[in-house]
Amino acid sequence: MTEQNELGGFLIPKQRFSNYVRYLKNFLLNNFTKRKIPYTGQIELTIRCNSSCPFCSFHSLPPEITEGEMSTEQIKLLIDKIAELGVNALTFTGGEPTLRKDLPEIIHHTGIIHDFMNGIATNGYLMPKLLKEHSFEGLDYILTSIDYPTAKQHDRMRGIKVFDKVIEMIKIAHSRGIKVIVSTVVMKDNIHLLDEICELTERLGCSAELFPCEDIIREFPDKICQIVNIKDMIPNLFQWGRTIRDLKKKYDHILTDDFSIRVVEQGGFGKNTTFFQNVLRCHVAESFLFVKHNGKISLPCKIHPIMCVDAFKYPLDKLYNSEEVRAMIEMHDSYDFCKNCRLGCAIAASIPTNFRAVYAKYIRGFIDGNLR
Repeated sequence: MTEQNELGGFLIPKQRFSNYVRYLKNFLLNNFTKRKIPYTGQIELTIRCNSSCPFCSFHSLPPEITEGEMSTEQIKLLIDKIAELGVNALTFTGGEPTLRKDLPEIIHHTGIIHDFMNGIATNGYLMPKLLKEHSFEGLDYILTSIDYPTAKQHDRMRGIKVFDKVIEMIKIAHSRGIKVIVSTVVMKDNIHLLDEICELTERLGCSAELFPCEDIIREFPDKICQIVNIKDMIPNLFQWGRTIRDLKKKYDHILTDDFSIRVVEQGGFGKNTTFFQNVLRCHVAESFLFVKHNGKISLPCKIHPIMCVDAFKYPLDKLYNSEEVRAMIEMHDSYDFCKNCRLGCAIAASIPTNFRAVYAKYIRGFIDGNLR
């Protein structure tokens, strides 16, 4: 049986209790001192991918961009450095992180050696096999996707036969005590199916995130990647907001909170309105440490890097408290490229900086049973 601590009447697993203490420490440091420590970190293990989603450009990247992945030892050293900085949680993404054979070793180093709250973002295709072959001790959660309620529809969109594997992965993960969050990309042609998707994810015992498809312009050296017909997929944002609010009245496992809905409905960050200026500005440069597959830290954010720093050449504490990075942090969402940004990663990274938003998404969500 898992040892637990009681906090405010709630039971929290002992092996992750330190994360809550660390978050509180970072919140106080970031808000009441000049020292800055990101709340979360994300390592892009690879930008190779085995699916071909029409709203993503990763599957079409040329070899000169996808090459240069960090070695296992480099990633473990990077995790050591992030732990030394005092970051609270760490996630692994791609591309498709399960394409790396060292993923179980990386998870063990993260969750067991360093006690990070941690998770992986995966399409789920390889996960059933990996979960059967490895214990994945130390893994807290899996973030995966279900965009349609049937295998035929979902597999057509993802370009691989993955729906049934996702269902199998969820069942195995839950048998191991690993939580699963299902992130649905809401598009024009599936918004009418969200009720069916939520019914499915509730039955599977998962939490659900429901963010709209976005026009993501990825900037690489000498190359900019953008999906040509992406605007044909993006739903009406007010229809999306109304739909999510209605679904939240019916289902209690939906994580998408009112703060996030309001950011999206009002057109995203970069607006000089009362809500954005006084309630929730973008804090991604301050709160979210992102490391690319080649070991470069992207600042102020992973989509629009204006500074790329070798994570192995510079102490992370000095980097985050340097004049250059402090200036980026103070800019918040004032850059030209910030206008109309409503990406889930930027919103999620900004929520931990605002206690009202933390309460709305996490504390209230925990009380209401959204977090499963």
